[in-house]
Amino acid sequence: MSRVLVLGGSGEMGSAAVADLVARTDHEVTVGDIRVDAAAALLQRLGAPARAVRVDVDDPASLAAALADTDVVLNGTYMRQNVQVTESAIAAGVHLVDLGSYYPETLQQLAMHERAVARGSRIVPGCGVAPGLTNILARHGADRLDSVEAVRMYSYITHPMWTSPGIVVTRFDASVGTSVVLEAGRLVERPSFSGAEVHVFPDPYGEQEVHLVPHPEPVTLPRYLDVADVSFKVGYPADETRRIRVLLELGFDATAPFAVEGVEVSPVRFAAAYIGRRGIGPTDRSANVKQVCVDGVRAGRPVTLVFDFAVEQVGRSASSAITGTVAAIAADLVARGGPVGVIPPEGAFDAGAFLAALAQRGLTVSEREIRR
Repeated sequence: MSRVLVLGGSGEMGSAAVADLVARTDHEVTVGDIRVDAAAALLQRLGAPARAVRVDVDDPASLAAALADTDVVLNGTYMRQNVQVTESAIAAGVHLVDLGSYYPETLQQLAMHERAVARGSRIVPGCGVAPGLTNILARHGADRLDSVEAVRMYSYITHPMWTSPGIVVTRFDASVGTSVVLEAGRLVERPSFSGAEVHVFPDPYGEQEVHLVPHPEPVTLPRYLDVADVSFKVGYPADETRRIRVLLELGFDATAPFAVEGVEVSPVRFAAAYIGRRGIGPTDRSANVKQVCVDGVRAGRPVTLVFDFAVEQVGRSASSAITGTVAAIAADLVARGGPVGVIPPEGAFDAGAFLAALAQRGLTVSEREIRR
């Protein structure tokens, strides 16, 4: 048994992780959140011991105090805070799993590898559904081929940005700046929200437009797989894509504050609070769909292994449910041992064992082989 601290544990994704850890492990689970009342209420609903502490991850002293009394941290806060939480976890000599950062922040985390080794910390960055499960599926496919040529990852997410304030921020972060693809063994930067194509997902989702996002899989997978081409693209319903484009055109992703009747307001914080206050309705349906295609050769034949995974929810975000669950599995495995250093999920875990843990929760991945 280990002491596991879930930062942001009263949020959409963090609460799913807390619920899984409480129900399926014997770890001592503490919820660390700036909203300590919400954290305490969550634990009460789950029938778990009332271990809730107030933590402000933007306050180094507050974060350090919380980390001093734990073994493993599951960071469920905004991805923008992953780098500083990783630095603090290594400084405290504790282990860490987070839900994922985008390309630039993941590079910063990977650069901390030697420091983590020196401190004996097991750091697994990017272990939600994507990055995370996508990496594990890519590794699972690669392990079953003689050689790998390409890994192509596709995502389709239906819940709207008003699901929560965190989703607003995530949609903005996924749509601006620089994305990266691996082409012929070289990392190539491209504008995010570019490279649009129509991809066919399994029924009932069908044809959907997808585009590049700044996911880190093209950066991390080549460290563990001998692969020349890696890409990741995501799509949303057409009306959601239009909303994102309009809000970005109007500058709502900006962080610099401006004055409104003498009050300083950050556009992105305003957008997150105002749009995200609506929440998802009790009868609203949402889906998170992932497809990982691994092209390669087996027994002299060119084949593509296709892994499909979909989660649907009513009255809550499908992304939150599956992301928190995958992170909880990862935190449990990290608590039980493994290599030290900053190691992404495709290097940190046995793919088969991870998928078995997922299946125990009724979440299965379908697989098919296409001969090319």
